[in-house]
Amino acid sequence: MQETKPSLDVKTLFSVTLLAGEILLSSGAEIYRVEDTIHRLLRLSGIEAAESFVTPTCIIMTLRDPDSDTLTTLRRVTDREHNLARVARVNKVARALCDNKMSLEEASGTLEEIKQSKGYPEWAMMLLLFFLPVCFYMLFGGQDIASGLICLVTGTWLALIRKVMIRTSLVRFFHDLIRAAGVAFLASIMTRLFSADSNTNLIIISSIMPLVPGVSITTAIRDLLHGDYQSGTARGVEAFIIATAVAVGVGAGLFLFRMIP
Repeated sequence: MQETKPSLDVKTLFSVTLLAGEILLSSGAEIYRVEDTIHRLLRLSGIEAAESFVTPTCIIMTLRDPDSDTLTTLRRVTDREHNLARVARVNKVARALCDNKMSLEEASGTLEEIKQSKGYPEWAMMLLLFFLPVCFYMLFGGQDIASGLICLVTGTWLALIRKVMIRTSLVRFFHDLIRAAGVAFLASIMTRLFSADSNTNLIIISSIMPLVPGVSITTAIRDLLHGDYQSGTARGVEAFIIATAVAVGVGAGLFLFRMIP
């Protein structure tokens, strides 16, 4: 058992640990990683009776000190995204704390800075979505210039509609459905108007790749392999719902296109 430093404030450590776990969970980290980080940080208190229970939307954490009050908290995490850069930064802070290379005050300030960080700027995300369909089109073997230009149009749709959807209160299912429907409709109608020889299917497949929940599927599998069946199943269902929204959206876009005489 690691000895407790005289200046260690257990309540501050408890708050820092909760903040680290919240950032990890909201950034898409695996459940076992969140629980392991919480456990390692709470052990710095020198108290062995430390427990945590984490789900994809909640953190329950307890530190039982026989000589003092029991600390228990429950934190709901509703805003979630995949930001592996923030996960890596929190891991770095946790390691520094465990190695006594950082004080609790420094860790708290750094974690607050990480929590407030927004990752890549909005213009960079929009530019990435603009070019991603073309990149996937080339990756899948596409060589037609006209089809590549159509992919730029569908990429523009993905970038613009993302900016609009962020400001709405629609659930994630309808976000992905609307984006996929727009991609399928634009790809089909532009192929008819400007390039009848273009491969519409390849354009649609390349354009919806940014919507595919690959990270969610990978995280769900990693949770299942580590025995976190509840969180693994929940994240697997979430990935399935996203994939269903994309599929329904593509079908809706093709249906609308076929309605045009």
